[in-house]
Amino acid sequence: MQDMRHELHVLISMAKIDAALSRCKAELATAPQKKAAVEKTLADIEKTQKEREEKLAGMKKERRTLEIKLEDNAELIKKFKRQLMDIKKNEEYTALLKEIAAVEKNTDAREEKLLMLMDDIEQQESRTAGASAQVSGERERLKKEKLDLDDRERALNEEIEKLNGQKPGFLAELDPQVRKRYDRLLAKLGDIAVANVESEICQGCFSRLPPQTAAEVKLNDRIINCVSCGRILVHYET
Repeated sequence: MQDMRHELHVLISMAKIDAALSRCKAELATAPQKKAAVEKTLADIEKTQKEREEKLAGMKKERRTLEIKLEDNAELIKKFKRQLMDIKKNEEYTALLKEIAAVEKNTDAREEKLLMLMDDIEQQESRTAGASAQVSGERERLKKEKLDLDDRERALNEEIEKLNGQKPGFLAELDPQVRKRYDRLLAKLGDIAVANVESEICQGCFSRLPPQTAAEVKLNDRIINCVSCGRILVHYET
């Protein structure tokens, strides 16, 4: 077997690569969820703004309908008043006056409703315009956030590729038996085969080591495995 201190030096390098790969992969795994959250937020504000605009359009449509009905009422009253000039019988005259009064009452109610609706439209226009400016800013912010997430995802993939590219060179320096142990652990555990020890804690499984074991690991002069997860333990300052 090669010099054990050299083996541990290589294993420390492998521990740093494994730790960095684990961090990158963990962050990369959250990327779809983060992007989905941004897309949902963007979709929600777009939906809310669309609903505001549709509500305003509906109110304006209702206003136009009222205006048309008021125009119809006005024409109807004119028509009735012209008819009054030709009526000879009191009963018919009285009946037509009642018709006119009914239409005028209806007109008053519609005019009052129109005035209230116009106030509501003014308020809704103000809210929609204010929200539109806010939505525009929020839309741009969210689009930038999504682009930043895309950039970060690309950077993580590039970093993972770079780290994976560094591994063969270090692995080639390991004694065949040590490499076999490393490969078995990596295949079994899936992420980190060599773990750093910080404050007597295995950074692979985060179990606390016996003080004596932690002290021996700090010497970096022999291969020691974590009793909890089986990872090879090393020590380096982070």
